[in-house]
Amino acid sequence: MKILGLSLLASVSALAGMAAAADLPRADWGAPLVTVAHADGHWTIAGKKQTVTLDEKSLALEVNAQGIVWKMPADATNEMVVKADGREFPLHLADAKKITIEPYDTGFKTGVKVTLGDWPKTDLKLFLTICLQGDKEEVIFDSVAQEGKTILRQLDWPPAMDARDVDDTVLSNNKGDLLPRNWPKPYYPVRATDPNMGTARTNDHSVIQSHLIEDWSMSWWGFERNGSAMMVIIETPDDAAYQFDHPPGGPTVIGPRWLPTLGKFGYLRTARMCFFPKGNYVTLAKRYRQYVQDTGLFVSLKEKIAKKPVLGKVIGIPQTRVGILHNQTPTSDRYSTTNHYELYTFDQRAQQLRDLKAAGIDKTLVYISGWAHLGYDRQHPDSLPPPEAAGGWDGMKRLADTCTELGYPYIFHDQYRDYYTDAPSYNPDFAIHEETTNVPAIAFAGSRFGDWKEGQIPFMRHWDGGPQSYLNSRFQVGHLEKNYQLFFAHGVHPQGIYIDVIGYVPPDEDFNPEHPTTRTDAMRGQADLMNWAGHNLGITSTEAGSDWVVPFSDIINQSGGLGRTISVPLYQLVYHDAVLISYGDGRRGGKNNLLLGLLCGGIPELPVNLKNVDENSLALLKQMAALNRRVGLLEMTGHEFLDATRRQERSTFADGTTVTVDWDKNTAQIAPPLN
Repeated sequence: MKILGLSLLASVSALAGMAAAADLPRADWGAPLVTVAHADGHWTIAGKKQTVTLDEKSLALEVNAQGIVWKMPADATNEMVVKADGREFPLHLADAKKITIEPYDTGFKTGVKVTLGDWPKTDLKLFLTICLQGDKEEVIFDSVAQEGKTILRQLDWPPAMDARDVDDTVLSNNKGDLLPRNWPKPYYPVRATDPNMGTARTNDHSVIQSHLIEDWSMSWWGFERNGSAMMVIIETPDDAAYQFDHPPGGPTVIGPRWLPTLGKFGYLRTARMCFFPKGNYVTLAKRYRQYVQDTGLFVSLKEKIAKKPVLGKVIGIPQTRVGILHNQTPTSDRYSTTNHYELYTFDQRAQQLRDLKAAGIDKTLVYISGWAHLGYDRQHPDSLPPPEAAGGWDGMKRLADTCTELGYPYIFHDQYRDYYTDAPSYNPDFAIHEETTNVPAIAFAGSRFGDWKEGQIPFMRHWDGGPQSYLNSRFQVGHLEKNYQLFFAHGVHPQGIYIDVIGYVPPDEDFNPEHPTTRTDAMRGQADLMNWAGHNLGITSTEAGSDWVVPFSDIINQSGGLGRTISVPLYQLVYHDAVLISYGDGRRGGKNNLLLGLLCGGIPELPVNLKNVDENSLALLKQMAALNRRVGLLEMTGHEFLDATRRQERSTFADGTTVTVDWDKNTAQIAPPLN
């Protein structure tokens, strides 16, 4: 009885404690100071800074951000595509026969939950939440579907921002663009809208999707308006995109678009809106920098060097690219009867590197391409042995030994996505299978160059190796290990690797029932490539560098780096001290590209034959290397245009270094001056 009495007393005490805790003011236990109210057909979520208003009929949204109103009107078109009874059809959110809205409070974010259902001929139910979170009262949008016989195939929500009075849309496609509201030309991020680009580009049917460098190098976009700014961060980007339209003269329409994963909506999707009463594109980039640091997507170069000391040896040194064999097959669309074959032996390239050393280039990182048995872009993923005409294994070993003798670290330009049909191990079972046999194919970027399908498998034949499909990423790392074990067996030990395309192109879904692969799975498989290479080789590099690769990659090149509207260094403002970016006058922009490299504190791409470099370009390349030695491990803290024509601009780094570029005079000034 005594024990029972004590137990009863403890229970009563516990209940009293719970009641007392429940009576505590919300601020005392950290809950948002947000109220939710319902009146006159509107739900209001009110914090100290932001107030969100939801129209319960149309589902239009409005955010009053400290006196600045951002409107998201109800979409006049259908926001959903669903699939039922074997056919796809669009639906309008507000046409749901049953819509319930109620307060929603997790304890750390507060707002409303919207439940929608009972559209005709569907059993779909949709759950949407809109909440204020944190002391900055950012607006968090969650969406998830309860799928039965009806599958949700596309959702455009929250609504696109009303951009009729914005000044610029801030796009993170390529390395960063400002798109003025009234830009006079039609604009579409992922493909050309200019008929002068030619048939190959205007026939491109590539679609906007996540992790494609032309759509976004980072998973966000934003707006500038009268000195204020706001942004949308896509927190679940793997199966995301954005709805987009910019006709001649504007305005721009852009809003979230959620895509299916292996045919279904599948999981909860999240977008975050951040508001700044005073701010611009730099403010937005810095908010995203905080986001990627908070979530682990940002890994600094200093952290990478701590794991791989060899990376520290390439800060502030140029990169030199040497090709061995280019050998286009007649089955390639690029085949030229007069220019399809070019060979440099391994010994010829070794002598060029000795000449480079003799010319005073003490350090350089050597990228070796075209070392495959049949040449560049041939027979991947079974590229070995090296070409006999170039010297075979013995010649490759002599080139590797020469690099070591000169103190030049070297890495191989390699590829594991393109799956050539003449590769010894080619098997269509391991090529990605699209969901249907429908044409055109979806896989990027075949349509840009000409593509076709055989059953569910997409093909193209644009590159030097001719017909190819795309290797499922689950099988890529096995081929990487196989190839480099063969290198090691022949005494060739590169200090890293350049894995082509994976930082540029979107991840591939595979609907093959023997190894179904989501986009997330695909990225994981390609991260395995980088992780294996980082552990067993050293430096890891890839093309362009959509930000999902930043934790795994040390160096990216500037492929896709120049915007088509007003270029701004958004990527560098976020990731300058997390990944090295190379710039050379052989890329789009020519010598201006070297000035851009200085503005962005990048590393230079130095031609192996200095006879091909004029004195002015060589001086800029050396200047870029010296600047990178100073600021390569530092944050880019600011960027600004210095005149109304945007022909003068300045970047600032964490140590106070500034780089001012005048595009009319083709000059760059660094302060304080380099030693």
